Amino acid sequence: MDIIIRMRFYRWFLVGRYKLKQQIKNKIKHHVPLKIILGSGNTTYDSWISTDLPHFDILREKDWAYFFSENTIDNLLAEHVLEHLTEEDVALVLNLSYKYLKNGGCFRIAVPDKNNPDEKYIEEVKPTGKNAKWGHLSFWNFKDFLKLKESKKYDIYFVEYFNDEKKFISKNYTNKNGTVQRRTNNGKEPSLIIDLIKTI
Repeated sequence: MDIIIRMRFYRWFLVGRYKLKQQIKNKIKHHVPLKIILGSGNTTYDSWISTDLPHFDILREKDWAYFFSENTIDNLLAEHVLEHLTEEDVALVLNLSYKYLKNGGCFRIAVPDKNNPDEKYIEEVKPTGKNAKWGHLSFWNFKDFLKLKESKKYDIYFVEYFNDEKKFISKNYTNKNGTVQRRTNNGKEPSLIIDLIKTI
């Protein structure tokens, strides 16, 4: 019985990867902007391709190379994904995404904001908080991303965030670079939302 289950999983895995690859090829063939959701879970948006484990592991360079050619992606979106990675893993993802984004392409990132003044919220989402079940491995504020960006070639734009005084800043949020559900206008806790724009 275990063999049958494993065979079914392997078939589902291969078929899923093949279908995902075909979606991407079709966008490129028809010169349609290539917009990719990373760690999508059940999230889908029109004109975006949803990806997630196990079909696409964003920490494996072989997976990026399998699905994409260099300089082909127009947009990447990761909403509440990167906090599930270590800081070293996030640095790796930024390096890989830079390689496969087009010049001028945007990587929109939303994560829990370490500068949020709500202590209850901080306790819920921090890596060592009481709800470790969320699997959070890193915690970010806008300065953390500035430090991480120093060795990269991205231009960084802060869309929504709490500053050092824990004042909430919002700079004309739009869905142009990707829809973020966890934000104040949706009646939810605000996220730290940044746009990384690839430059040469």
